[in-house]
This record gives sequence, structure tokens and C-alpha cells, in this order.
Amino acid sequence: MPDEPAPLPALIGHYAAFLRTWMQVTPETSIQGNRAELRLRFGAKTFVAIFARRKENWSLRNVEVRRGEHTVTFTRGELAQAMATLLGQQPMTPTPQAIKGTSVPPTNTTLRERRTIVIRQ
Repeated sequence: MPDEPAPLPALIGHYAAFLRTWMQVTPETSIQGNRAELRLRFGAKTFVAIFARRKENWSLRNVEVRRGEHTVTFTRGELAQAMATLLGQQPMTPTPQAIKGTSVPPTNTTLRERRTIVIRQ
């Protein structure tokens, strides 16, 4: 008896159905442990939706649009921008990331200021 593939998680199945309906192409699906990918080739570009499982819940982690060696990564909230990039409606430029300050532990003065705040009624 050949090994049967693992059932497709519902969330990934919903995204696959959406892409199949919208693009009229069935995406390739691969699941390896706690990571799953939906791949959709569109001309020279490839759309990759990356999912991860934590505990028993799957979630979309990010979306990548690839063309050769060039890859642009989008967050799950930027799915529409990723699709526009795939379709050539937006250029393949990286999304500007927020600049994070240095992660320095708070100073004693900062901690002291937090402790001395008193709320009076």
C-alpha cells in the first residue's frame, strides 16, 4: 500500500482555493513538518505563500515573490501588494522595514521614573 499524502490543513486549502479561483491556476502545495508552502508560477515570477504550524494551528507567516535570484518578502497583511507585484502592477522593490532602535536594557533612571508614577484620585 503506497503512502498517502497527509491531508491538507484547512487554512492552506482555503488559500489554495482562493489562488486557484483568482489566477485560474492550481498552486503547488508542499508540507514538511511544521512548514508548508503554496507555490504559484506566473511567467518568470513565482509566488510563494509560507505557512507555519505552532501547536496545532496553521498561520500564514509571509509571502515571497521571486524572479530569478531576486526575492521580495511581504507580510501577511500585504497580500494584495504581493499579488500586484506578481502581476507586474508594482515593481519588485523591497518593502521598507521600520527601523528598530537598539535593544538596550532600560537604565536605572528609566526604571526609577516608572516606579515613581503615582495615580491620585
